Amino acid sequence: MKRNLAVVFILILSLSVSAQFNFNEMSKKTIYFGIALGVNVADFKIIHAPNVPQNDSIRYVKSSMGPGINLGIIGNYQFHKYFDLRFIPTLSFSDKSLVYQDLYNNTVTKDITSIYLDFPMQVRFKSQPIKDFRIYVIGGGRYDYDLASNVKARKADDIVKVGRNDVSAELGVGVMIYFPYFIMSPELKWDQGVINILAPTPGLIYSRTLERIYSRTFTFTLNLEG
Repeated sequence: MKRNLAVVFILILSLSVSAQFNFNEMSKKTIYFGIALGVNVADFKIIHAPNVPQNDSIRYVKSSMGPGINLGIIGNYQFHKYFDLRFIPTLSFSDKSLVYQDLYNNTVTKDITSIYLDFPMQVRFKSQPIKDFRIYVIGGGRYDYDLASNVKARKADDIVKVGRNDVSAELGVGVMIYFPYFIMSPELKWDQGVINILAPTPGLIYSRTLERIYSRTFTFTLNLEG
């Protein structure tokens, strides 16, 4: 038993020393790369048209969250010991819904599926190391191009059209965990769209109840870098 405990202790000590070595090596790197794997939930921030109660007997509309996934490639430029500039082109899938209720309490749900090419640019501020950990915050902006946008759809009077282009502000927090050969960083991020993505189509019944809609996403990402 004592021998086994000694082996475990030596293994833990060696991993700790290796992680510290990795921290020292990564601290010297200016540029390094990685992958980002994430899951998200998304919905819309809705600005209602002023005369919603009179529009086609629709009483109200609300947004419902839907799930999605993300896969990105990380490019990290460490221009200061506490600051990084990060560019993470990402392919993301997102499902959102608009739920309508009319004056007779009938409910209609309009699902909106998006396939985005995301191009975020972030600045990351990192804390002093705490053993093999660092806490960080990120902030920045993101441009999205929706490959599945229905803005060009024709012969459809019961949809809500959203544009292909979107711009969002980003804010997040995470933890950098140093392992012998890589860094793992669990990260939680919030994105808020800053441009109206509703395509103005007054002839569409479910669109004219809305004045503006903005995207909104919460993402949990596991970053692997080295």
